[in-house]
Amino acid sequence: MPDSKSYSKKEISKILTKASEIQVRKDLYEDQETLSEEDLIHIAEEVGISREALHEALAKIGEPDLDEQTYNLIKGTSRIQHASSIAGEIDEEQWEDLVLEIRKITGGIGKVKKTGNTFEWEQRKSDFGYKHFSFTPKNGQTKIQMVSSWGPFKALSGFLSFFFAFIITLIVVKEISGKQLALMIAPFFGLGGFALSRFFLKSYYHKQKNQLSTLASALSRKIQSFNTNSINIENDDVYSFSNDGSLDQSIKKESES
Repeated sequence: MPDSKSYSKKEISKILTKASEIQVRKDLYEDQETLSEEDLIHIAEEVGISREALHEALAKIGEPDLDEQTYNLIKGTSRIQHASSIAGEIDEEQWEDLVLEIRKITGGIGKVKKTGNTFEWEQRKSDFGYKHFSFTPKNGQTKIQMVSSWGPFKALSGFLSFFFAFIITLIVVKEISGKQLALMIAPFFGLGGFALSRFFLKSYYHKQKNQLSTLASALSRKIQSFNTNSINIENDDVYSFSNDGSLDQSIKKESES
């Protein structure tokens, strides 16, 4: 009898997750290609998910997920974005703390403005690109939207890579085999240089993505900390004063005992 195959913890997790998805499709979806919102609510309630949690998930389904964004080597991706909603509404004073956090992580200074109820931070460099972050407090939450784009930098790096590869090849081959052969070969080396720039942009893409991910996590923690820093006085009688401004004698006795 052949030995049964063993699976690692990571493989077991993937197998069980996949099996769960297959079972859900089999038991709940049957031959249906789509489900209505009411169907989703019914299914969620059956597995113990509240209606409010489902509505929050539905609101986020169209938001760009930073983890799902990948670099396209052919196009040379030059833009990433992130959106999320954090419990708690920020105010003017808290916004200043968030700006300091943004400056610390991005290492730059941007323009700060407020449009309606939305706080905005923007940094633009004509030969490089831009970063734009917005924070909109509404209905007990703050919606964060962040965009980082470096289109001009992508174009510049591609042009310079092509140009230098072309010129260097032209000079070297011209000295060895003559001008005519150099003019025939140089464009191909230029294209090779251009292709190499895409690999350089890939490392830059991951650097920007990691920075945005770090920033999103830091800002989320910061906003959540604003809600835990407040002190609530549950019983005002504990801090009552007598008419002459001194603490009530009964409270004094309790504190002394």
